[in-house]
Amino acid sequence: MDKVESVVKVRQRQKRREKYMDQAKIEQLAFLYLCSEHDKRLLLKKEKMPLADFDRLTYLIYHLGFKEYHIKVWMEFAGDFQKEWDCLEALQETGGGVGNIDSTESEVKLHEMWIQDFCKSTPKEIGEWIQDLDYK
Repeated sequence: MDKVESVVKVRQRQKRREKYMDQAKIEQLAFLYLCSEHDKRLLLKKEKMPLADFDRLTYLIYHLGFKEYHIKVWMEFAGDFQKEWDCLEALQETGGGVGNIDSTESEVKLHEMWIQDFCKSTPKEIGEWIQDLDYK
């Protein structure tokens, strides 16, 4: 590969990275506009995020279609829960974990509750649109 081709490939990778970053930033701004003040403080690292909130927020972000922001949040926060991931992995290895990884009825109900709670902080028409999404 000659030098020109190499430079072109590097530039193409940079453009893809910039596009991802721009899209993630747009999605972040949109989600932060919709979410509660408490969730904003968690996502902006003004408060420490507990694992339960990480689970809830990553579900909501992905459910609302903010795929690039979902990746960004995972990359930013997942490392904070290494101890918890290790415990879950150990449970699964010893047979103490849940055998079925499909959504259970209780998970579906929890997700529905998260969506309803989230919609309370949004303008009425947006909340109605979100609740109309198929989240089962």
